[in-house]
Formats: sequence, C-alpha cells, structure tokens
Amino acid sequence: MEKIVLTARPGSILDKCLTAVPNMDAGLRDRLRRLEEFDLGFLLLGMSPRRLLRDGRLFDNEQVLPLLLHFAQWDKHCRYWAAEVLRQWLIFNPAEGDFERVPDVKAIEFRDYFFEKYAIPLIEEFRQFVALCMLYPEEHNAPAGPVDMIWHAFILSTEDYNKFSSEIWLDAPHIPPEVPEETYR
Repeated sequence: MEKIVLTARPGSILDKCLTAVPNMDAGLRDRLRRLEEFDLGFLLLGMSPRRLLRDGRLFDNEQVLPLLLHFAQWDKHCRYWAAEVLRQWLIFNPAEGDFERVPDVKAIEFRDYFFEKYAIPLIEEFRQFVALCMLYPEEHNAPAGPVDMIWHAFILSTEDYNKFSSEIWLDAPHIPPEVPEETYR
C-alpha cells in the first residue's frame, strides 16, 4: 500500500478557531497551524481490516474490529465483512492451520472502501477534536466513541504520539479510569 498523506487543508482548522477565539495568542495559533500540517496518514496502517481478513489475526489493531462492528449497524458492506471475520474466527482451528483466507483483491477492495468512507473522515474528526481541546483546555471535551478509537490507535504509536503531544497538543487530556479503588479489595 502506498503511504497516504493525511494533512488538513491549510486554514481549515485555524480559520474556524480564529473565528471562535479571535484574540488567541501566537503560540496557540502556531500549534493549530502545525496541527493542520501534521501527517496522520500513518494511522491508516494500523486501521486496515485487510490483515483481519487475509491473515485471520485475532489481535490486530484493537480498534479495527470494533469500528467494523460499529459501522456495520448502518452499512451492509461493513456488516458483511465483520460477519466474515467473525465466521472465519469461529471455524479457525490453529492446530490444523485451516484459516480460510479472503482473496487479497477482495480484502484490498474492502480496505480501500473502509478507509475512504470511515477511517479517513474519523481521523480528520479526531484532528478537529484536538483543536477543540486546544481552544478550550479547561472544558471537559470528550470525543465520540469512534473518534476515541482513533485516539487510542494514535496512542499505540508511542513515538508519533509523544512528538505530537509535546509539540502540538501540549495539554492532551488524561482521563483516568473511573473505577473506585474499593472495587479491587
């Protein structure tokens, strides 16, 4: 697969943010510009359902199957391929090595469909979520479930995430689990 570069159109985020907060400081303005320029295309490598279909991997990127299942509620194509993944896992016997691979042509066709229709728009929605958090760091901003999955996929790419949060998203929210300690006694 050729590397896909995912940067925002210049001004698409910064201009909206300047409309909302016209007198923002120069540092924030610069970080929002860099947010537009930051290439998030590497996230697609971990979001590919092709590996699930081709190799029968039970534990690919932890977000791919949940996203397929989420969108399968409304999308017949996603529903078919999510069902195909689950069907193959149910019949797979590792001792026999009998995983029925989906032909690469079909897996690539679905990967490209999934990227164009869901993964790329979600990555861009994640970028907008980051801008919102940067504009209003004191507010409790929570992403929608599928956008949160993109965030988690990004966190798994620790080097890229560290660079992003140290240069652009300085106040990345950390949300600890809401499980009382008493639960573990």
